[in-house]
Amino acid sequence: MRNLLATSLTLVAVSLAPSAHALNILLTNDDGCRAPGIAAVHQALIAAGHQVTLVAPALDNSGIGAASVVSPGQALAVTELAPGKYCVGAPAEHAPEHGKNGAIGTPVDAVNLGLDLLLKDNPPDLVVSGTNFGDNVGPLTQMSGTVNAAVRAMFKGVPAIAVSTGIDLELIMRDRQAGYLKTLNALDDTANFAVKVIDKASAEGAKAKQQCVKSGGKAKPFCELNVLGLPGTTGLNINYPAREAGEVQGVSYAPIGDWGMVGFQTQRGGDGVVRVNLAPPPTPTAEQQRADAYQLFTGKAVITVIDGNMSAPEALQQQAKQMLEGLTP
Repeated sequence: MRNLLATSLTLVAVSLAPSAHALNILLTNDDGCRAPGIAAVHQALIAAGHQVTLVAPALDNSGIGAASVVSPGQALAVTELAPGKYCVGAPAEHAPEHGKNGAIGTPVDAVNLGLDLLLKDNPPDLVVSGTNFGDNVGPLTQMSGTVNAAVRAMFKGVPAIAVSTGIDLELIMRDRQAGYLKTLNALDDTANFAVKVIDKASAEGAKAKQQCVKSGGKAKPFCELNVLGLPGTTGLNINYPAREAGEVQGVSYAPIGDWGMVGFQTQRGGDGVVRVNLAPPPTPTAEQQRADAYQLFTGKAVITVIDGNMSAPEALQQQAKQMLEGLTP
């Protein structure tokens, strides 16, 4: 791994010229196949020249994590909205088994459908999940359907990118409509930034492939880099702040931390009812300020390297930083 990383760092340290490398992309999300976030990313990817197949949940699956169908023989309802756009959900006649809460038509189900069936004969180069309405940083990554759809793709051997657009929590607590609109207005900028990341990273992936071919497969480090110029099926988690493009404070390359502005806490009220409520965030430590959630809170677009274990060595984080250096929101 050390030799692989050293060679990879050398590869990505070279100067990059923005260049689109057309990819075959499976696009999904957890907000639903008709959500404005996935529509923004679909439009941006198509405009960049990529081939895109959209396969996403029929209903909003926010916060569902890695849930999926686990009952053999369970039918899925697959609806084609338009050529290359599919929604997956529970059949109309479906009724949950008594005493059992089953998830059907989740982000993971959508990825499985796309990879196992719809794109079986034309496997995608990359899976993109998002953009989610709301950030997926810190502890939220564990429960995120957006991130877990990307992780599922990586488990199945396809590199993936999760994309999310942040929420101005302080604003949305004061004025729900204004907070909603602020995130909504940042969806297109998020999508365009994600395409910048994909195009710049895939340029490195293409260079690695060329080096591998030229060596007849003997330049092993280059041959082990994926379409994003990263080892194996390693991918990225991108979070973009709910700000106007000119107000974004640059790009941060940060690991997943254990602090976040959005935190949930189970509480029993005075009426005896147990509820899940938002909890005020604690003051972040110096280490937590270097991680993803705090960096997003300061107004930066955040890129985090992830793998099937939801983490990645610090060396890979630095590799991504060098590879994508110079990006502007």
